Amino acid sequence: MPETSRSFQRVDRVPAVGREAAVAAARREATDAALAILEKGGNAVDAAVACGFVAAVVEPMDTCLAGSGFMLVHDPADGRAWSVDFPSRAPLAARPDMFRVQSGEGVSRLLGVSTVEHDANIEGPLACGVPATVGGLLAAHARFGRLPRADVLAPAVAAAHDGFAVDAYYTLQALDSAGRMNGRPEARRIFLDADGKPPIAPFLGSASLGTAPRLRQPELGATLERIADLGAPGFYEGPVAHAIAETCAELGGLISLEDLRHQRPVIAEPVRLDYRGHEILAPASPCGGWTELEILAVLRHFDVARLGADRLPVLVEAMRRAFLDRYHWLGDPEHVPVPLDALLSEPYTKELAGRIRDGEPAPWVDAAEGPPWEVLAFRAEQDPWPHDPEERSKPVFGPAPGGHPGQFAGHGTTHFSVIDRDGMTVSTTHTAANAFGCKVVVPGTGVLLDSSMAWFNATPGAANSIAPGKRPLANMGPLLVRWHGRPVLAVGAPGGRRIISAVTQVVSNVIDLGLDAQEAISAPRIDASGGAVLVSERIDAGDRDRLADRGHRVQIVPEQHEPFSYEMARPVACAVDGTRRTAAADPFTTAHTAAL
Repeated sequence: MPETSRSFQRVDRVPAVGREAAVAAARREATDAALAILEKGGNAVDAAVACGFVAAVVEPMDTCLAGSGFMLVHDPADGRAWSVDFPSRAPLAARPDMFRVQSGEGVSRLLGVSTVEHDANIEGPLACGVPATVGGLLAAHARFGRLPRADVLAPAVAAAHDGFAVDAYYTLQALDSAGRMNGRPEARRIFLDADGKPPIAPFLGSASLGTAPRLRQPELGATLERIADLGAPGFYEGPVAHAIAETCAELGGLISLEDLRHQRPVIAEPVRLDYRGHEILAPASPCGGWTELEILAVLRHFDVARLGADRLPVLVEAMRRAFLDRYHWLGDPEHVPVPLDALLSEPYTKELAGRIRDGEPAPWVDAAEGPPWEVLAFRAEQDPWPHDPEERSKPVFGPAPGGHPGQFAGHGTTHFSVIDRDGMTVSTTHTAANAFGCKVVVPGTGVLLDSSMAWFNATPGAANSIAPGKRPLANMGPLLVRWHGRPVLAVGAPGGRRIISAVTQVVSNVIDLGLDAQEAISAPRIDASGGAVLVSERIDAGDRDRLADRGHRVQIVPEQHEPFSYEMARPVACAVDGTRRTAAADPFTTAHTAAL
């Protein structure tokens, strides 16, 4: 029988190109806010902070004021780069065994969730970490910004009071979360209609069927006005802070006034990696960027551009080797020894590359054993510790008796990049950790709490297990790429743990394959972080077969007619080439780019 021929979409995106500045963000409202700040004389950090606050208003399905994130800044004034970290932290009252993990459920919610009893690490008051986004964005503005704080927050204040137009993406996310939000009065009142259903976007065409409903958040607008007036104390002290602590106490949560008083962002040196003469910069706190750097550190031992048919198999093995280390060794260095320098070292990554070159497959997890992030948390398959420059003793991780490991890798994240006329460059990812966070809104404030406690391993004894004040291992992985001290790429993505594979491939596509930013993002991708290797349907069948022939369980990811998929994450980036600024975004997303 002859082979069937089928039509398919050719999906791509035209980048925004300019000479003055470029902005790439998840929503038009956020991009427009950044542009308005740039046109007012603000710099890239002013624009990024405005973008971040607007995102917390118009993207409740992805981020919030009480979330967390990471910002990388290249400052052209002195040529230095900085990591502005505002990671989540566990409340001081948190305990390693605060969640009861249910084994044998076989649940996979979106990107993989080990079931905790009552979903308590995802939904409800125990799921939220200490709010960090407000403090982080304000710290970046105070250190690097140019315009008055009130000017930078004005677009977010206006967005909260005037509302934003509900689109199909919002409607679908709200529909998915409606059952849980209906159990939370404030979330239901704000994000659903009077019947407890999502507001319906004019999905058949707004030109014919009228304008979209607008979602207004006046209480959040008042909170933002207070922050604009008072700065961080307007959120972490006074009536807003008291309302957060009282709501958590009433509902059985753990966040206290002491947690809020102690919240402090960190401005530090980024983690660095040399990759074919390019300087790759990642956040200083535990995040997906650390694993992105390890993948690239392994790839630098190969001539990727000349691998041909072997490129995808090598990429899969490099990813798997890095994820073996991520799932076992990475955690908060303030609480457990973390061999980050060893993981990125030349000798260790050369050793891993040698195993790949010799055809030795990564000792991955069999499907019957469970998700790799669960199994590998307590099974060390690789040993970077002989390469630790501090010669520390290797820790041993093991589950508590009767415990069952669990880790959440969900959705609910945004990313934006900004480059201004002076070359100041910003790459920022921040998140609510899940769609509409933990579904708890603090009455009278409009503040939606996040669900970042789900990033911890729910079983005591792992590198990433819960401890008071500890930072969970986040998936967010914004990167900055510099060439001879000048920024060339600011990139990041939403998409849970699949951020890591996506961002790494974009960087490799630019540096190894010579693609421009839009080509690098639009190119079909793979993901090797889970049980199966996910492969874009746009990748040639022969390449897919070669992966299967090497023993990989291949799962094809459909992309046609899937405009909101998180399967391969959703990268956005800004790039610089001489005086040319480019803003690029994944073609399968609602992201919006602009340039001046």
